[in-house]
Amino acid sequence: MHKRAIFAAFIGWLFLTASAIAAHDPFSPAHEAAKDKPQAEWAHYGGGLDGARFSRGDAITADTIAGLSQAWRFQTGDATDGEGYFGRRSSFKATPILFDGKLVVSTGFNRVFALDPVTGEELWRYDPGVDFSIEYSEMFTSRGVAAWSDEGHGHDGDCAQRIFLGTLDARLIALDARSGAKCAGFGRDGEVDLSKGVKNYRRSQYSLTSPPTVVNGVVVVGSSVGDNGAVKLDHGIVRGYDARTGALKWSWDPIPRTKNAALAQSWKGGSAKKTGAANVWSVMAADPERNLVFLPTTSPSPDFYGGERLGDNRNANSVVALNATTGRLVWAYQIVRHDLWDYDLASQPLLMDIPIDGERRAALVLATKMGFVFVLDRETGAPLFPVSEQAVPQSDVPGEEAAARQKFPSIQLHPTKAALDIWPYSPGHVATCRKLLDGVRYDGIFTPPSLEGTLVYPGNPGGVNWGSMAAHLDAQIAVVAVNRLPTVVRLIARKDFRAAKTGPQPASASVQYTEQSGTPYGMARYELINEETGRHCLKGPWSTLVGLDMKTGDVIWEVAAGNAPGIKPQSEAADWGFYARGGPMITSGGYAFLATPYDLTLRAYELKTGAVAWSA
Repeated sequence: MHKRAIFAAFIGWLFLTASAIAAHDPFSPAHEAAKDKPQAEWAHYGGGLDGARFSRGDAITADTIAGLSQAWRFQTGDATDGEGYFGRRSSFKATPILFDGKLVVSTGFNRVFALDPVTGEELWRYDPGVDFSIEYSEMFTSRGVAAWSDEGHGHDGDCAQRIFLGTLDARLIALDARSGAKCAGFGRDGEVDLSKGVKNYRRSQYSLTSPPTVVNGVVVVGSSVGDNGAVKLDHGIVRGYDARTGALKWSWDPIPRTKNAALAQSWKGGSAKKTGAANVWSVMAADPERNLVFLPTTSPSPDFYGGERLGDNRNANSVVALNATTGRLVWAYQIVRHDLWDYDLASQPLLMDIPIDGERRAALVLATKMGFVFVLDRETGAPLFPVSEQAVPQSDVPGEEAAARQKFPSIQLHPTKAALDIWPYSPGHVATCRKLLDGVRYDGIFTPPSLEGTLVYPGNPGGVNWGSMAAHLDAQIAVVAVNRLPTVVRLIARKDFRAAKTGPQPASASVQYTEQSGTPYGMARYELINEETGRHCLKGPWSTLVGLDMKTGDVIWEVAAGNAPGIKPQSEAADWGFYARGGPMITSGGYAFLATPYDLTLRAYELKTGAVAWSA
């Protein structure tokens, strides 16, 4: 509980101060660039709909940062070690929002709490009554809530300010921000059933785990689909609902389902009819002035064998811009062709203006699981920074056809072909890790899964995951946490799958098996970690925080992110960081904050240098 209490206290303190900022030094409290409208709220998951995670509050400066301390502590009570919950431990992944004078946060149990941001006092709570006698594919996952002000109905009536919650059991719920009561005029008694209209819907496998995105009176929702189990999974439709009534305004499927649909030729053999997923489980961004909502789509089903969905699979693994009012496709830019690595787009797109050849351009910046950063034109989807097409390793699995070429942007924060240097932690550790790598194929990034086993590096956790990027919108410096965690993926012929899954397992690896039903192969994968010692097999760094000059795309600094448990300060691994699940946020005074879970530490990094200025 302690780490979540510190983070909530930090949010509550930080965002209450409005700012006045001034010219020349973007880190000065008087910088001109921000005086048009000070930020008084943190009303969206990423701070604003731009996903920049940037606070203009001026309370934290070089003179005050040393005095940061915990202001209060609030415990939700929503925690379990797994007993009675299918052995699944609870987690806490939500970012609170500050809206209508309240700090509002959801828990992994989908309960919502509204707190006084100054004192931490509970103002109201809401429990949607999710049935936890059922095991959900995304057990105990909720990244937060969304908010909306009904400007057409004033600010004093019931539900004039609303909180929107998506649930594990596929509901969209509207709450009155003042009281926490459901908004009766929204949907049916304050709820919309998101299972309706979803082809191949599976109860407990189709959820909403990230907050909706509310833009120009439309609540846009994606979905989390329990993936990799089969070819025919839930369709990953994205929908827009009227924020006042809950009426469905539009629905958009990333996969072209008919043979005459645009881009259908990129799904060979009619595979688009049966394939599922390509959903949007992460957080969207939006540009209200252009009336655009930006979707990061995922891989089609299943993840690691694509023989039943040959072709580039356009619109999957893509950044997609839709008209927020109508759901009409404006543009789509595919990041990964024919994904075989679970390289779905997990990060929220970041919207910022960047000078290109002397002209200020509206950009969309996306960090990926590959450790790549793409910079696209927000209006057209065309790359603003160079992107090259390069040949990549090909598959030797019968029935599979890997994409011949993939896209490589100029900003690359992870090696595309890493030296596989085993960490000499101990002789036994080295011997075990060599055994885990014995016979495993690795020809660099985008090496396809194989029957003998393939090293996927970075593995499916990333790179960059849902923690996303942050940007100082005045200094045009972006910050992102990058992980280096390889996984080994092996395809297993269907006739051998059951024996492999139920037979003796290696003590040195924690192996996950998935069916991939409807294909000739099941899948087994494990993180390249020696479970006997709990240590990474490869030398670090394992996780770093990177500062980028977004005017040029250059890395200006890179430092370790977090510490591995049990690593002594004198060890070389003390400077290698450890897996950073969440992401950074930035204050106008020139500090990037990052909380790391394994050492339970919150740090403030100087935005110009990456030096740690404060930690607790």
